[in-house]
Amino acid sequence: MGAGEIIQNESISRSISDTKDFKGLFEIRIVSPEMMESVISNIGPEGIPLKVEKGLFIGVITPGVVYLRGDLNEKEFPVLDKEMENVKEKIGKHLIEITFGRDNAKTDLFENTQDYMIWIDAMYQQSDVEALREYIDVVNDLSQTITFEDEEIALPSYTPNYVPIQYLYYKISIVDKDMFKELLDDRDSATEQLLKDKNENNVGIVRKNHLYLLSDLTGDERKHFLLRGLLFSMGFHGESTLPDSIFNPDNTKITELSDLDKGAIELMYGGRLQSGLDTNAIKKALGIDNDE
Repeated sequence: MGAGEIIQNESISRSISDTKDFKGLFEIRIVSPEMMESVISNIGPEGIPLKVEKGLFIGVITPGVVYLRGDLNEKEFPVLDKEMENVKEKIGKHLIEITFGRDNAKTDLFENTQDYMIWIDAMYQQSDVEALREYIDVVNDLSQTITFEDEEIALPSYTPNYVPIQYLYYKISIVDKDMFKELLDDRDSATEQLLKDKNENNVGIVRKNHLYLLSDLTGDERKHFLLRGLLFSMGFHGESTLPDSIFNPDNTKITELSDLDKGAIELMYGGRLQSGLDTNAIKKALGIDNDE
């Protein structure tokens, strides 16, 4: 842990405004407990003690110099430990919330046997391609177990020319109202789930490896459901009440993953989870208290 992190993250026993007369840069010195006692004895009223939760004394600010105890380790900083635990627990609970929906009791992740390629096979716009490229870059950075082909998104004219097939394909079909109605009429509710806008209108049909999206969608809402459908296929069937989450059903114009969304994807595809896990199994795998 760096000295700068300590100062930034821990509470100071006197207001930071007390340092307004300390001009210029601070020199940071890591000292022994004996040296710290000497500093405190000699500095007088100009010194500002640094304390963290439960009164743990970690150092002192003086004009031009910050002295920090060199005998402490990370376990002795309860505030920071607690904050880290809270973040991990928040991400874990968010993961559970956005993973389990009305249609699934167990996790269903993408395969990790081959790289995925996204294949848009009908009625696409250039903005669709750009949105998917951005998404691919983010997910590839977060995932340790799956990878999307990032140099090419297959378009309607694409023809696989590898034997054996080099990729696992995820198809996206953007269709008009008439075709969408036919798909709804023939839908298999066991394998095809619905995406609905905030007015409960059907705008998408999701399979494990295929998304059908209504072409009437435009702008941010179109991008939202494009990404939301892909996330659904990746195993995120649930919803969130957090205002900045892409999984919030009341805001269908969110087009970016929140920090918690990214953390959940990183957990899901970080190598510790697999398909077939229920809520309790996920909590056990992630070390989350099973008290609910």
